[in-house]
Amino acid sequence: MIFSQKVDFRQPPERDILHFQGKIYSHPAPSPLDIIRNPASLNHIEADAAIVHYDREKKRWRLLRDFGQTPLYYAPVPNGFIWSFTLTGLLEHLDNPRPDEATMFDYLATHYRYIFRDPSRTFHEGVFQVPAGSLIDIDERGGLTANRWLDLSPEPELYRLGPEEATERLMEILRESVRLRVRAARRPAFTVSSGLDSSTVASLASEYVDEMRVFSVGYSGEGVEEFDETEGVAELVRGRGWQWTHLMLDCPDLITEAGNLISLTQSPITTVTWLAYYLMAKQLQGFSELFNGLGGDESLAGEFVHFFYFFADLKAEGLDDRLAAEVEGWSRLHDHPVFKKNAQVLEDFWQRNIDFQTGDMRVDQKVYQANWRFFNPDWLAVYGPKAPPMPRPYPNYLSNRLFQEIRFETTPPTLWGMFMANQVLGLTGVSPFMSTRLFKLCLALPGTVKYDHGLTKALLRRGLKGVLPESLRLNHKKTGFNAPIHQWFNNSKVSRPLLELLNNGPIAKMGWLKPGAAEQILKEHETGQANHMMLLWPLLNASLFLK
Repeated sequence: MIFSQKVDFRQPPERDILHFQGKIYSHPAPSPLDIIRNPASLNHIEADAAIVHYDREKKRWRLLRDFGQTPLYYAPVPNGFIWSFTLTGLLEHLDNPRPDEATMFDYLATHYRYIFRDPSRTFHEGVFQVPAGSLIDIDERGGLTANRWLDLSPEPELYRLGPEEATERLMEILRESVRLRVRAARRPAFTVSSGLDSSTVASLASEYVDEMRVFSVGYSGEGVEEFDETEGVAELVRGRGWQWTHLMLDCPDLITEAGNLISLTQSPITTVTWLAYYLMAKQLQGFSELFNGLGGDESLAGEFVHFFYFFADLKAEGLDDRLAAEVEGWSRLHDHPVFKKNAQVLEDFWQRNIDFQTGDMRVDQKVYQANWRFFNPDWLAVYGPKAPPMPRPYPNYLSNRLFQEIRFETTPPTLWGMFMANQVLGLTGVSPFMSTRLFKLCLALPGTVKYDHGLTKALLRRGLKGVLPESLRLNHKKTGFNAPIHQWFNNSKVSRPLLELLNNGPIAKMGWLKPGAAEQILKEHETGQANHMMLLWPLLNASLFLK
């Protein structure tokens, strides 16, 4: 199998060429050539695949990528281009590619969710990825045309479904997505937390797997109780006969471990989650696929920020009683000493981000510009003014927000982290929630079937009665495989070498940080004046990557 290729337009192939990576699960299954000729068919089947095809008659190369599971990269070069199913495979053909400064800006100065605001860019200048749900046509003169095969157009009849019928449709698609992917796996393993999505995938898959092997991460040390999900995972596996491997982490050597992974993948680690994932997955021997729950939050509105858009829909539709009940439940179940949940917080968010007169949705500047005070104003002036995209293809706020996240924000960097970790370990990540059919259904449904008095993912929770232990099915706490990195950055074995790296390393030479900013960031973090874990992590990774 060819995993990468340098194409020379001056020497066109004498016949059609087809390269395929991944799997087509649905039966009867179209061939890769059928999919290349009719990409829209991917809207109606289950497949995780990337395809490269040369059509001799049309003198055209076509690069096509699935809904997001299988990466595909390309880079224009003089008289041709390079394509590859792996980033490292493509970089082998290039001499010292430069970092892409616009991507580095968003990674460092804004928030990880904006890294792939342009879903075709990467961390390397001139190196691109085919966006999820898209295809790229390249003609013999190097002309490039990008199109999207993914059809997430609204279906009004689905918006009128009630809770029970919506749940039935969801579970039908989800069960099939899990079943087809498990049946096609050679030797699957499952990563689990006490969260709903990964627990759901593992539980549904256990119906088709003779020997269930599940892997998880826990954390030890002072003040990490909020992040340790050991007890929840134990509740999930208890009495099921599953073989459970649990890794306990206590402040790993972040600089060494991150540096090792960055050198292997030639890419920053998007979030610390993927370092923890990598350290856990290194324990897997003899497995070929690692199943996970990615995509569940974006399809089922599982993140805390999604509440604001659901509440906006209730307000816009005049459902005042339901709005009052949901706000009360949100405040009661999810209030936090730092991240407060109350009516004033809601009004403030709406004021910043939603225009009820026009329906416009704005980028939350409180998140986007949160760290700008530490960066060089000249750098901010170049890359900061252009806001990330906020398209609105749907008639309601919540579905538009979920579309934006799956297309531009949280999903692309999350998948990137998974690809990079799995590539090093020879694993294939499998995400049954990343189903085109499932996501199309979920975006078409109203928010009123997705929430229940402050409880997220009510749609899924209804379908899981008898599948998950009740303590997990109804658990409203969200941790989601996060790591206590805010504590790790307070450890002197991390903070001291990090300060040295920031003051004397490549970021200092670039002039991106203000003078004295590194000391200020670490001091504010250490004293509790601010939690800078979401800034310190990319600063560490960017420093190691640029070296």
